[in-house]
Amino acid sequence: MKISVHLNFIKRTLPWQEPLAPLCEDKGCRLEFVCGIIQPLLCVMTVVSYNVAAYAESRLIPEEIQFHGFMTQGFFHSSNNNVYGQSDDGISPGLTEIGLNMNYQPLDRLRFAAQGLYRRAGDVDTGSVRLDYGLADLTLFDYDSGKIGLRGGRIKIPFGLYNETRDVAFTHPTILLPQGIYFDRSRSLLLSADGGSFYAEQRTDFGDFNFKFNVGMPPHDFDEIKTVVLGTRDAHGRFKTTPAIATQLKYELNGGEVVFAVSYMNLDFSYDPARGERLRQSESNIQPLLFSAQYNGEKFTLTGEYEYSWNTFGNFAPRGKFVTESWYVEGSYRILPKLQATVRYDTISMDKDDKNGDGAVALGFPRHVAFAQDWVFGLRWDITPAWMVRADYSRVHGTAWLPQADNPDPNKTKQDWDLYGLQLSFKF
Repeated sequence: MKISVHLNFIKRTLPWQEPLAPLCEDKGCRLEFVCGIIQPLLCVMTVVSYNVAAYAESRLIPEEIQFHGFMTQGFFHSSNNNVYGQSDDGISPGLTEIGLNMNYQPLDRLRFAAQGLYRRAGDVDTGSVRLDYGLADLTLFDYDSGKIGLRGGRIKIPFGLYNETRDVAFTHPTILLPQGIYFDRSRSLLLSADGGSFYAEQRTDFGDFNFKFNVGMPPHDFDEIKTVVLGTRDAHGRFKTTPAIATQLKYELNGGEVVFAVSYMNLDFSYDPARGERLRQSESNIQPLLFSAQYNGEKFTLTGEYEYSWNTFGNFAPRGKFVTESWYVEGSYRILPKLQATVRYDTISMDKDDKNGDGAVALGFPRHVAFAQDWVFGLRWDITPAWMVRADYSRVHGTAWLPQADNPDPNKTKQDWDLYGLQLSFKF
């Protein structure tokens, strides 16, 4: 079946273009290049929204099949260090995400879901299309107060409050998630895995419980992880993983007004050096344990998470074993029905017994790669239910979460720096 959709556009100024017009007309403005990216992106988003509406009205898609999607474009400016491309003393349009997902339920107890994603994230990901998740969901038991089931395929990893929805900008409190826990440089490793999942949901008079247990092989996208574990981007050997374990128990009261969760993962890595390479063969293991709590009021949201991670890096760490500690506290307040402000303090120590970074210095790295403390201030404006604009400012002390792909020489990075972000998002 061939489907054609024809659109006729009338030249006019759209609501979100009005504040951009004078900015983009200023040819001497430093943001001229950025405007050249914003306007085509707005055009693409507009075309997509019209196409989606046309398909919905045509009723060519069966009701059992649902399609949703999103688009996000982020712009960043920083002092001293780079984030999502060359943002140091410039503006980088280095974060682009376009996703399309499908949900098909042919039977009451059987569901299929998949999402394809195009993502560009500076030099960490220069632009690729991948299957973010694709699964079959079979409900084994479905009763009045809950259900039990199995999922198989490429499945999202349950970890903390945001990992399973980190693709969609509308679910974020700020442009960047708390980087001490939700590392963007290791996103591909922690987002999903190929395997199976057992889940159980139970609703009670004193709250709802949700349990998940996943076993799966992480995707083979190891460039940035290899850098973190081995301490160098010049390794030419073979980096491997084994099936990982992830589990989570979540409790919700009053439909999510209060949320508590505990999450655990167990990841194993090994490295076989290439012939003549100075690096030695070694095995590594990471076991993060994460505690999460959140209160969602009518206008105010308070969130906190604490992670304690046992790490074994074998021959690649001065003592072989160390513990990473990270946590954050965040508050969001809805100033107006469509305007929200967020403040967050986020901290991470790569080795809780070496918070000054002596071990990093021993390996030839600057001291500040061992820690980071961030103050984040953000504003979110929901223009319509489908359109959202967000602006963030971060004051950062340390570079523990800074992607090395965007900063190839850690010795040239600076300990104290600022990060400004602007994000435009659309969903359907």
